[in-house]
Amino acid sequence: MKLLRWFAVSFSMYSKIPMPRFEWKEDDMAHSLVFFPFVGLVIGALICAINYVPVLAEFPVALRIIMTLFIPLFITGGFHVDGFMDTEDALSSYGSRDKKLEILKDSHIGAFAVISLVKWGLVYAFSVTAILMSNNCGIDALVVFSMTFVISRCFSGITSLALDKARKNGMLYEETRGNQKGIVIWLTIVLIAAFATMIIMNAIYGAVVAVVFIFYTEYYRHRVRREFGGVTGDTAGFYLTTSEILTALALAVTMIVV
Repeated sequence: MKLLRWFAVSFSMYSKIPMPRFEWKEDDMAHSLVFFPFVGLVIGALICAINYVPVLAEFPVALRIIMTLFIPLFITGGFHVDGFMDTEDALSSYGSRDKKLEILKDSHIGAFAVISLVKWGLVYAFSVTAILMSNNCGIDALVVFSMTFVISRCFSGITSLALDKARKNGMLYEETRGNQKGIVIWLTIVLIAAFATMIIMNAIYGAVVAVVFIFYTEYYRHRVRREFGGVTGDTAGFYLTTSEILTALALAVTMIVV
């Protein structure tokens, strides 16, 4: 019963997929990240279906590209993009740490957030287009691409739990209170399984994506500590969004070169 509650809470918080309504308890919130990667699995499965299932794969490639770009936003409601934009505004302010944390809490959208969204969005659109239009785009490449949505959520959850918090309040702090070692271990197991799936499907594509994820996660760890003093819910959204774009770009370039 607890697993079903945690599943419903995870999908209610991190997706727009309808879930049963019930009163959330403190224990439910504390385990909201348990099924977080499975939201990414749904996104990846839909992308694979659109681009591989015979009936759907017969759609014009331009339509499939648009649908592939739209699916993550449709499933999540842009939840993580909001954090990305807030973080970009804060980083672009070049203010003090306290000033940056104040900007993260500001509900208004700044010019730098919009500019960054357009810039990163164009990179992502190029990457998805290059992947789907490549002659090497088979089920192996699609699975590797799909796994990025699972891995980004594993790393986002692990860093949110394991790294210092920039604030002692807020949704992320409430979600990660108490002893969370079991959840970190679980997310690590899912992460390893996702890495293994990529490598099995295509050793070169999988290895490239894995390396980019690992190095970017280490970069993120250092940067949030320096800029904010730790992680917040907004920086977690920033990490998830940018890591998916960078790994899609790495996959696209690899498919072009190899």
